[in-house]
Amino acid sequence: MEANMKRLVIITVGKTHSGKTTFAKELEKKLPHSFVMDQDNQAEFINTHYEKLQP
Repeated sequence: MEANMKRLVIITVGKTHSGKTTFAKELEKKLPHSFVMDQDNQAEFINTHYEKLQP
């Protein structure tokens, strides 16, 4: 990743089956260097990449 690249986090919320995942996957296709992280993987990601936030 380039040092001067700006970072952006987009969080979607909505009811079950409202199209959040579909929207996220389409957005991922249009944004280079992006990825979709579903709720089930969030805790693992945070624990891995943000160790200093752990109590």
